[in-house]
Amino acid sequence: MILTREELSFLDIYCHEGTEPPFGGPATDMMSSIGVHDGDTLNLQWAYLRDRPPTGPVIGKAGKVAPPLPWANRDAVLQRDAEIRAIREEMQRARSANPLLQEARE
Repeated sequence: MILTREELSFLDIYCHEGTEPPFGGPATDMMSSIGVHDGDTLNLQWAYLRDRPPTGPVIGKAGKVAPPLPWANRDAVLQRDAEIRAIREEMQRARSANPLLQEARE
């Protein structure tokens, strides 16, 4: 698991809001209030989908109220996204370096 329990709880709502009409809501509003937008969180979203793959056509869950923001400010969000990007890149390198994993993908 890459994300913390708090991150998963928040991203349940945030990712849902980004994929279902009307595209927005309390979690999106919280992120916007600290200057964070969808393009800033691509690696967080990747980790969410990896840690909690959807079991149906809907990603995450709707919520009238977002859980507490798991990051203190915009810089903390960007730093966490960068940490996850490094994890993601390392996983990709490991897959590329292992011919058995490469073969299994083909």
